[in-house]
This record gives sequence, structure tokens and C-alpha cells, in this order.
Amino acid sequence: MKKYLSLLKYEFKTIFKSSMSVFMLLYPVLMLFITGFILPAVLEKTTSANSNATTITLLIGFVLTLSMGGFLMGAMLGFSLIENKDENTLINIATTPVTVSGYTTFKVIYTTILAFFANLVLIGGLKLIASNKYIIVFMGNTIRLLDRISIGQMLIFAVVASLVVPMIALVIGAIAKNKVEGFAFMKSSGIIIMIPLLALLNTFQDWKQYLLGIVPNFWAVKALLNLVLDSQDSSNLSFNMYMVIGGIITLIIGYISFRFFVRKSNLK
Repeated sequence: MKKYLSLLKYEFKTIFKSSMSVFMLLYPVLMLFITGFILPAVLEKTTSANSNATTITLLIGFVLTLSMGGFLMGAMLGFSLIENKDENTLINIATTPVTVSGYTTFKVIYTTILAFFANLVLIGGLKLIASNKYIIVFMGNTIRLLDRISIGQMLIFAVVASLVVPMIALVIGAIAKNKVEGFAFMKSSGIIIMIPLLALLNTFQDWKQYLLGIVPNFWAVKALLNLVLDSQDSSNLSFNMYMVIGGIITLIIGYISFRFFVRKSNLK
């Protein structure tokens, strides 16, 4: 236990030494400011409250907010693992009792915890500061999006959405040879954030929504979308079932990514 506490202290020190990591930590707050203050203010100046443009823009902002937390923390961990490779930290760890697998597991766990809090900041903060701004007209009904989400549902969402961290981080860490490649992979993997937006289209309102399920963060986002929009489509699952399936799929992909990273690093 002491060796992992020492690692935790070391990791926090290195996080604040890296400008990229500090930016990633602060980005949820920046994203919250944009979606909670700037986006509603712009819409108030440019469109009417009941226009289609307002509804579509607020829904897009809402989905992007839901998708952001886990991805950001995963990207931060991926860059950290690339730094470890550049500095030969992993080779040094391989000769200690911690082992690369243990060290990687440790980093994944604490970064996933950071992602949990990032998700809470994003969705909880949005509910706290912008509940009276995220009001849309959907299928003839006026809906206060954020009022329909309970604290318990926010906590469940934050847990499940944070589980994407291993998949994003370990794939980037395994494939990228340096930070430049890592940044390129991070930009291309940003599609993961965008895929849940397709769930807003009529095309994916019935059974075809499950075609999007290959992207792990779809399940948690779709659960909240159904909740806030009060979707009654017979193809929908319950909130808890979306979360259970999403959690299981994400954990499986995360484990595969973990094994891939260790094998790709040629270390144990």
C-alpha cells in the first residue's frame, strides 16, 4: 500500500508540472463555462426561445457536455503514458516490485476517479447554473432538460461515463510513439465524443440506435437523453439497463486495451 501512496504523490506532482495535464484538468470547468453561460447567452441574442435552432443547439451542447469528461481524462492519461515511455519510466518500473501492469492499473484507477469528478462537474455544474437556460420545445412539449435528472442518476452516469478512460488512454499510449503522434491520435479519436450526437437523429430513434452501441459512451449518454426527453419508443431500454450494458461493454473494452498496452510495451 505504501508504494502506491508514494506513486500517488509522484503522479500529482508530475500532473502539475505538465502544462498539457493542467489544461486537461481545467478543461471541464472551461467547458462548463461555455455550455452553461456563453452558449445560452449567444442563443438569447440570436434566436427565439422556442425556435428549432435553439432546441437543436442546446441538445448538441448537452450531449457534448455528457461526452466530454471521460474523454478528456483518458486523453490526459494517454499523454502521461507516452511521457513515461519517452522518459523510460516503464522500463525502470519493470525492474521494481510494482510491475508495469500494477503501475498502469494504478494510473488507470486514479485517472478514472478524476474522470468521475470531471463528469460531476460538467453535468452537475450545468444543472446547478443553467437549469433555467436549458429549456427546449420538443415534439410540441416544453421541456426543462436538466430538471429531470436526479442526483442519483447523475452519480450513476458519472461512474459509467468515466469507464471510457482505459480504452482511450491505453490505446493512445500503446500506439503513439511520441507526444506528436499522441496528439494526432487524440484529435482523430475525438469522433468518440461526436458519435452520441447521432442518437438525436430520427434515424436512430428505434432499434437502429443500437448500431451506435459499438461506441462505449453511447449507452450512458443515451440513457440520459431518453430520460430528459421522456422518450417513449418501444425499442428503448430502461435507464438502469442502458447503464449496466454500457458499464459491462466499457469494462470489457478497457480490459482488452489494458492487455494490448502491456503487450505493445513489451513489458509485464
